[in-house]
Parts: sequence; C-alpha cells; structure tokens
Amino acid sequence: MKNKKLLLRLIAVLALMLIVLTGCGNQKDVSSKEENEEEVVEKEEVSAINDNNNYFIIIDGEKFNAGDKISDVSKVGLKQSSKVLDQEVSKNTYMIGAGSIYNSDDKIVCNITPFNPTDDKITVADAVIGGIDIGEYQYDKIPQEVLDLNIEVCGGIKLGSSYDDVKEVFGETEDTYTAEELGYTKYTYESEEIYRSYEFTVDKDGKVSEIQWRNLVFNH
Repeated sequence: MKNKKLLLRLIAVLALMLIVLTGCGNQKDVSSKEENEEEVVEKEEVSAINDNNNYFIIIDGEKFNAGDKISDVSKVGLKQSSKVLDQEVSKNTYMIGAGSIYNSDDKIVCNITPFNPTDDKITVADAVIGGIDIGEYQYDKIPQEVLDLNIEVCGGIKLGSSYDDVKEVFGETEDTYTAEELGYTKYTYESEEIYRSYEFTVDKDGKVSEIQWRNLVFNH
C-alpha cells in the first residue's frame, strides 16, 4: 500500500512539473509572437511620405537628396543663377525665389529651394536642397529640354506617369484641389512632420505634369 501511495505521489509531482514546463514554453511563444506583431506594426507605420530617404530627385541618372548641395547639379550640366549666389540665407530658413536652375543653354528647367539647415548665415551658393518643383500644369506645355532630363522621384514616378503610379507608392489622399477650367488636379501628401510633403499635379489627360516636394526636417 505504501509503495502504491508513493507511486501516486511521484506521478502527481511529474504531472505538475510537466504543466509548469508547458506553461513556460507557451509564455515564451506568446511573448515572441507579441514582439513580432509589434515589429510588423512599426514597419507599417513608416509610410513613403514619412521616410526621409524618399525625398530625392534623379536627373539624367544622377541622384540628388534633400540636404545635398544645390551646386552638385553641375554634375549633370545644370547651374544656379549667378545673380542670387551671393544672397544670404538666414540660419534654419529657406529662400523662395532664388532656386531657378538653368541648363547649358541658359533655359530654366526646374526650381530647387535653397535651404540653410545650420545655425549660421550662409549664401545661396552654399545652400542645400530643401525642395524641388518641376513641370507645368499641363504635360504638353513642359519644354522638351525639361523632359530630356529624364527626371524621376520616389518610386520611379516621372513626368508623364499616371495617378495610379502615384497611388502605388503613396496611397490615396483626400487633400486634393481641382482647377476645373484648366482641367488639372493637385494631390498633396503631408508628412507627420511639418515642412515635409509631396504634391503631384495630374493634367486633364491623366498625366503627372508637375512634381513638387519639400523636406526641411531631413537632418532631425
């Protein structure tokens, strides 16, 4: 009888140990699952519009990012206006009206916003890229010298792309403006941070005819 009771106690102890071990294993699996779910959520929250790496422009195969020197466009035969190079840009500010970019024939092909991300005054000649604006409200009004630059931005979007192309990269937006008489619609995508956005103009024929972006928080 004593041996039988001892055997029953031993079985009970083994069963309890098995339950405890199984519970620990399940807890570890649950924790791992929760951690993986958190990682997935974090990845989903980083959309194209909120990623600093998506603020660039490719001109003739050469990539220029937000924060690069504007003068670097000389790599593709473009230049800034010599009339504004000596103008001062105050600390942590950008300058409107001093970003015209010319080709070798002295024709304006786009606009790049001069930005000073430092705590000191600098000149336009030393300013960096804070934003770009290229194209017209109608695709067929874009000069050939602009189209010849083969410009593209995030996701391979170019002048002449469709809004479906834009949606594949940035999704849908409710921030739209339609100029009914001229037949174009502007689609604006605002980042979670101010001074960081994309805007696409789609003309009456459904083509992306103008691309604008700005990013003044790339160094934050």
